[in-house]
Order: sequence, then structure tokens, then C-alpha cells
Amino acid sequence: MSDKQEKLPAGRPTSRDVARLAGVSQSTVSLVFAGKAEGRVTPERRDQILQAAQTLGYRPNSSARGLKLGTQKLLALGVPNVSNPYFASVLKSIIGNAATHGYATVLINTGEYGNDPERLLLSLDAHAFDGMIFWEASWTARALEIMPTSVVVVDGDSPDGADVFIPSEVIVREMVDHLASLGHKRIARVGFDLEANTFRVRSRAYREGLQAHGLSYEARWEIEVPFGETSSAAIEAVLSQEDRPTAFVCDDDLLAPLVYRAVTRCGLTVGKSVSVVGIGDIELASLLEPPLTTVAIPTQSLGESAVEIFLRKRAGQPPTVSTVQTRLILRDSTGPCVA
Repeated sequence: MSDKQEKLPAGRPTSRDVARLAGVSQSTVSLVFAGKAEGRVTPERRDQILQAAQTLGYRPNSSARGLKLGTQKLLALGVPNVSNPYFASVLKSIIGNAATHGYATVLINTGEYGNDPERLLLSLDAHAFDGMIFWEASWTARALEIMPTSVVVVDGDSPDGADVFIPSEVIVREMVDHLASLGHKRIARVGFDLEANTFRVRSRAYREGLQAHGLSYEARWEIEVPFGETSSAAIEAVLSQEDRPTAFVCDDDLLAPLVYRAVTRCGLTVGKSVSVVGIGDIELASLLEPPLTTVAIPTQSLGESAVEIFLRKRAGQPPTVSTVQTRLILRDSTGPCVA
């Protein structure tokens, strides 16, 4: 982009205006906004184009693109980590529910754009999506500003900040209540070391749950690991202490195998000397030995609610907040405290 002062165009800016400001050809701009820049436009040049578009307030003419391409009605589902199997189940539900209304669904890994949401949002807008379903993103407010479509927020900090609300505080309190009812007084937590607000809420709810039962909080019993962690060393270190925890709440079913491994390596037994509770009720939960006690967050009803709210917004109708009804599923990974 030239360092010289550029005269901004009057009226609605066009792709030609973006090309002029970015110092590239109009065809290069088209490649970027058509999602065909990979391997054909350098990242530096792409960023110049996106910056120029942002400066000009440029938005691709979505309706014109639809007429030209005969586009199918499209709905985007943005999740923070596509490798998490829970989101595969969410996607299946949304695909099925959206399809009954003539919409195709595209999965977007928003975690890759954590520090650069403008690039994602401009790209989504360029593809003429009719709506977006975002899983708790810190920049969702920006999406609501920039997208001329219907945005549905799943999860969120509170019912006021979400269209489909997952009550994380209620979920964690139910986990702690269950373990406390079994006589456990030393309850640890294993969570993901991620910036997502969901995990901060769960950490706070864990502490409040302990306090409600008159149980002490020990910082050394709250363990956070990177997503995809395969080492159970940190959990083993806690279980090797003389006053070891007798129970664990896991922020996700995916964390339970790490606890299971640590328990076994320390010569203990899941469900007997150590109880474990997860969140999600993914297929893995019932395949573990012993099967995992977990709080189910039903993906079918979640998907139905998200699509229904999108359709209401699309039709200009006032949406209502839908709170997901979770359920504690008791299996053999929890039992009375014997320590």
C-alpha cells in the first residue's frame, strides 16, 4: 500500500477502489474475497488487501455474488477447535436441522483467527453466508457489527451475552455437589489452559462449589493443561502427595483419560480410590474403563435451538434465549470416598 495520502472514494467502495488503495490488481482482490488466495497471493499481499478493505469500509456485494453463482443458502458454524470431537456432534445436529430449511452448513475453525478476527469476518462476508453460529468468541461483538447477516452466539458469559446459553456454573456445581454427596472432601480440578471464557467460568464455579460445601480450595489441586496434552505428569505429582485428592472434576471428557492414566500409574483405582467426573458425554465417556460419570450437554437440542434462533433473526422476529438443559449421567467412575 502506498505511503502517500490516498483520496478515499465517494459512495459505496468497489473492489477496484480496494485494488487501487492496496496497489494490486482487481483480480487479486477477487481471489482474496473469493477464498481462493491460498498459494496464489502472499500472506503479506492478502493482509494489504484486507487492510485496504477495512479502511474503505468495503463489503463484497453478497446479493450480486448470489445471482452470479446461483449460490445455495449458506450457514457458517464457527467453533474454537475443530479437533474436539464434541463439535463434530454439534456440526451433525446443525447440518441436519439447517438442511430441513434448505441451508447448507460450513464448519469454520475460529481458533485460528483468535488474534485477527477481521480477516475471518471479511472472508465470511465475501462468501455471502446467510448467517453465522459462533461458539463463544471474545470478538463476537465485532461480528455483530461487521456482518450484514444473522449471528447466533452459543455459550457466552451469561444468558444476556448468548442466544443459546450453556450454564457452565450450574454444570460444575452439579459435579462438585455429586462428589461432596459421596463424602469427598479433597476435590481437584483439571482444565484446559485456554483463554476461552468458558474455562474461566468453570474455574470460578469449582471454587464456589467447594466453598458452598465448606471445603478448602488448594491452588495445587487446580491443574490446567494445553489442549491435546498427552502427559499426565502434573496429575501424577498431585496424586503422589500424602494428602492427595480423592476426586477430580474435568472441564471436558477429553481430560479424563489423563486422570485415568495418572491414577493407574500411582497404583490407585478409578471409581474406588479416586472418583472422576467429566463434561460433554462424548462417545469416549462410555468407552473408558470404568465408564465415565459426566454431565451431558445434548448436541441435538443445542443444534435445533441454534438453527431455530437463526431463522427467527433472519425473519426479523425477536429471538429468545435458549438455555441448554444438561444432565448428570452416573457411571462407574465415581463412588463413595474411602480415603
